[in-house]
Amino acid sequence: MFYLRTESIGDEKIKDFFVSTDLERGIIEALKLPNPIVLEGSRGTGKTFLLRMAQIELNDTFNSEKILPIYLTLSSATLIQTNDPHQFTNWMMAKICKKLYRELVYKGFWVENIPNAKLLLGDSFSTEFLASKFNDITQYYENSYRNKDKNFDNSIIHEIPEIDDFLEIIEKICKFYDIQRICFLFDEAIHMFRPQQQRDFFSLFRKLRTPYIDCNAAVYPGVTSYGDSFEIAHDAKLISLERNIQDNDYLTTMQEIVYKQASEEKIKKIEEEKGNFKILAYSASGNPRILLRILDKCNNLKWETVTKNIKDFYVAEIWAEHSGLGDKYKGHRDIVDWGRNFIEKEVIPKTKDKNERRISDHKSTCYFWIHRDAPEVVKEAIRLLEYTGIVRKNGERIRGTNSQLGTRYEIKLGCILAIEKSKEISNQIIDYLDNYLFTEYGANSDSFSPLPNPINLESDAEIQQIIDSLLQKSINYLSLTDWQKSKLIENEFHTINDVLYVTEQDIINKIYGVGEVKARRIQNAAVAEILEYLSG
Repeated sequence: MFYLRTESIGDEKIKDFFVSTDLERGIIEALKLPNPIVLEGSRGTGKTFLLRMAQIELNDTFNSEKILPIYLTLSSATLIQTNDPHQFTNWMMAKICKKLYRELVYKGFWVENIPNAKLLLGDSFSTEFLASKFNDITQYYENSYRNKDKNFDNSIIHEIPEIDDFLEIIEKICKFYDIQRICFLFDEAIHMFRPQQQRDFFSLFRKLRTPYIDCNAAVYPGVTSYGDSFEIAHDAKLISLERNIQDNDYLTTMQEIVYKQASEEKIKKIEEEKGNFKILAYSASGNPRILLRILDKCNNLKWETVTKNIKDFYVAEIWAEHSGLGDKYKGHRDIVDWGRNFIEKEVIPKTKDKNERRISDHKSTCYFWIHRDAPEVVKEAIRLLEYTGIVRKNGERIRGTNSQLGTRYEIKLGCILAIEKSKEISNQIIDYLDNYLFTEYGANSDSFSPLPNPINLESDAEIQQIIDSLLQKSINYLSLTDWQKSKLIENEFHTINDVLYVTEQDIINKIYGVGEVKARRIQNAAVAEILEYLSG
C-alpha cells in the first residue's frame, strides 16, 4: 500500500521518501528564501510535500539560520458557514495566530517575556493561553457548518488582532529572540469556486510582507483569482510544479519516487516488467499520486493488467472526477461538460490521427494549441481542465500557422495511451514526442461550436447547501486506498460526514488491529481527501 497523500506521512518518512531532482531542490530553496513564492500545481503533483520539506529543512537549520517556519493548511475554509461578512479573513488570522503561538511554545519562546508585549496582548496572557484561545476561535469557525441556524458570536472577532498589531508583535518576537524572520507556508490556500475568498487570501498575503515575515502559498493552476490588490508579477514569484515528460531523467525520477515507498515484492515485479512500468510512468505525465494510484491497483505488471488499469483510470475515473465538478457546482456544469466533449471528441481523436500519420517520421504528439483570441468561455473550460489535471499549459505566446500567437497545452499522456492497443505504438508515442507537432484551434475555430454558456457563479449560500449535500455522500467518492475505505466502511463510517471529525482514538477503538500510527494515517488521509473533495 502506498501513501497517496503527504498528510499521511510523518516528518522522518517525508525525508526518506524525498527524491531530489533539480526541479524539487530548486523549489525548496526558493521557498526558504525571503522572497514570496506562489507554487502552482495540479492535484497530486507534490506541492504539500515540498512545502513540508521546506519546513523540515528550516527547522533543522533553525539554530544557525534563525528562520522560523510555520506550515498551515487552509483547506478547512470550505467548512466555514457563518454570517460574519469577513469570516474567511478573520478565520485565517486566527489560524495564523494559533499556529504561530503553538510553534513558539514548542520552541520555548515565551511572548510574556517580551517587554511591552502586554500593550498589544493585554495583561492576562501567556503564550500557551494565546495558542489555546486562537485554537478555540479557529474551531468555532470550522465547526460552524454543523450549526444550521448560523448564529454567530460576534464577540470573538474582537479577540482577533488587527493586521498592524499582528505585524508589530511579530517584529517584537523576532527582535527579542533573535529570529531573522518567520516563514509562513500556506497550503491549500484557496477554494476554487469562491473567487472572493481567493482575493481575500491574496490581499492578506500581500499585507503580511515585512522584513520579519515572508509568505509562500500553494495554489491550483487555472482557477486562481488574485484580485486587484495583488499582482503576481510584482508581489510574488510564480513557480510551476510540473515534471517535463521529455526530460532525460523523467523515468528514473518517477521510478525512484515509487521505489522509495514500494515493498520488495512490488519492486521485484517492476524490475521484471521494466518496459510496462515505463508506459505506466509516462501515462501519469509527472503526477506521482496518479502513478501510485494506478500502480496500487495493479496486482502484477503484465501488459494486459497495465493497459486495463490505464484505461480504467483515463477513460473512466479521471473524467468522472472532472464531470463531478459540474455535478457539484451546477453553475459550472455547461462549461465543464463542454470541456470534456472538446477534449474527448475533438482533441484526442485528432491527436490519435496525427500520431498514426506521423509515427513513421519518428514524430508524435500529445499537444494542442489555442489561439490567444479564442472565446473567453473556451479559455475558462481549458482552465478547469488544468485544475483537474487533464491538460496542462506547455507554453505561452507560441507561434502557430501564419505566425499567430497562442498557448500550447499538453493532454495527460495517459489519455492518449489509453486508446492504444499496441505496446510498440505506445512506446513510439512516448519516444517520439515533439512539442512543435500540435493540433491548432484558431480564434474562431468551428471545433468550438456550439460554445458553452458562461459560468454562473454560485452564491455563498448555494455553496453552503452544496457542501451540506456533499457531506452526506458515501466515502466511496473519496480517492482513498481500497484498504482504507474497506476498514472505514466495516466499522460504520459510511458517509463523508461520518469520517470528517473522527479521531485517532475512534479509529483505534473501532478498527481491530489498528494502532496509533495506522490510525493517524487513516485519519489524516481521510480528512485531507474530504477537504479536497469539498473544495472542488
